[in-house]
Amino acid sequence: MTRNKQVARNKLVLGGAAVVSLALLLRLWGLATANELFIDEVTYSRLALSVSRGEWPNLAGEGFYLHPPLTFWLNGAITDLFGLSPDPTTLVFQLRWVNAVLGAVVVALAYVLLLRTTKPVVAIIGATVLAADPFVLRNDSRVMLETPAFALILAGWLCLLVGVERRKSLVYVGGLLLGLAVLAKDVSAVPALLPVILATLWKQTLPRATALRVLGAAVVPYLGYVVALAVAGRLPDWWTHKIGGLRRMAGLDQISGFNSPNAPSLLETLLGQLGRFGTSYLLLGLAVPAGVLALRAARADRRLIGLVASVMGLLGLFSLAFGTLEEQMGYFVVVPGVLALGIVAVELPVRLRPVLVTAGAAVLAAGLAFATHARTVTDNGYQQAREFLDTQVPPGSRVGLTTPTAQFALHSGEGRNLRVGTWTSLGALHRFRADYVLTQSRPLSLGYGYASPDLLPWLAKHADPVFRTSGPSGGDTVVWALDQAELDRAVRAGQLIPEVVAP
Repeated sequence: MTRNKQVARNKLVLGGAAVVSLALLLRLWGLATANELFIDEVTYSRLALSVSRGEWPNLAGEGFYLHPPLTFWLNGAITDLFGLSPDPTTLVFQLRWVNAVLGAVVVALAYVLLLRTTKPVVAIIGATVLAADPFVLRNDSRVMLETPAFALILAGWLCLLVGVERRKSLVYVGGLLLGLAVLAKDVSAVPALLPVILATLWKQTLPRATALRVLGAAVVPYLGYVVALAVAGRLPDWWTHKIGGLRRMAGLDQISGFNSPNAPSLLETLLGQLGRFGTSYLLLGLAVPAGVLALRAARADRRLIGLVASVMGLLGLFSLAFGTLEEQMGYFVVVPGVLALGIVAVELPVRLRPVLVTAGAAVLAAGLAFATHARTVTDNGYQQAREFLDTQVPPGSRVGLTTPTAQFALHSGEGRNLRVGTWTSLGALHRFRADYVLTQSRPLSLGYGYASPDLLPWLAKHADPVFRTSGPSGGDTVVWALDQAELDRAVRAGQLIPEVVAP
């Protein structure tokens, strides 16, 4: 290797190290304070705890099959290895470190993929956009399934691209990694495996023999999982859960997400969050056009990236129109969308590149501004409220909870000196003689809670707010001290304010 080539390679390594270091710093900064507790996080930490005890992933003894177990196995092993907290809510904040590190790995893999398929300057910009993107950043700073799944997807595609060009054995490794991604989250089959099939049909992007090798290796992890289920006699329960999951994905059962009956308006939510995720929304909107444009590239590796972005973007559009649209789905769209935009940047005519460079610089600057703001805010209302309840209210107090996240987060924990219940109406609070009630204004006002939005103005008039904090996710998180005489008068007058969603 000549000296000039060595210097150039060193610059690429240093540039990548700088971007990955930025990604890790942004994910670790404010890890416990900048992201409100999410209900899925507590569920996943409970599943990790069951694994750490040597059990099959389960919730209160009932087997969990909605998602495959790889991420729960990983988090369970880490919980056991490092002796992490047995309390699910406390464990969430300890396991967030795992996703923060894996999020930096996603940025590193994206950088290497862009280096192979575009140019160094494009790789630096694209990886930095992902490092700072506020939507990706929030997902990577929570205990979620998308981050480990996409780390495996990008690693699999990288091995596949290298294997096609140089080492054939890496094709099998790539297939195995893509199969492991599906074992982390089922929907990973769309960006991991569907493009492999489509690549044999679109401009002979991938030889059929190579595709068969990839798919053959990819089925091994999930097939092993299904065999283990069958041996343990768990296959019928797994099948029931999988059918339910497919129905939700197809939109036949709208239990959660923006298309569900009680969900807030998607447009209202987007407008309300524009100041936090504006650049992310732009990248979501560009994912499908960028993927389609990348499909026209002369190079096969670039077309493969275009296929990944296109299929995930189209799945996102389907979810928007008909399926179960949940915010975490955007992670699967933004990451390949940024890669496809990098392809478009080098495929555009030379005369148009200055415009794209300017636009890319603007998105990058805005994304860094959004990311900096996101990491400096305090957005941990439930965590603060739990600490207040554990330390500042008399032992034996009865506390009513009004939202699903509070139900999961504050019900957990052995040895706590409070009686906590999901008491969501004035009638229930009166019946159980609650001393306090915990509310969070944004989910209640948008219909995400169990309690009626009418409960908030009643509490403001008839109860004493003994703790209050505000954050962009939940609005005002308040612990109200209840007056039993006021509760008695309301119930006698028939003012029960029943829940809008049964817990």
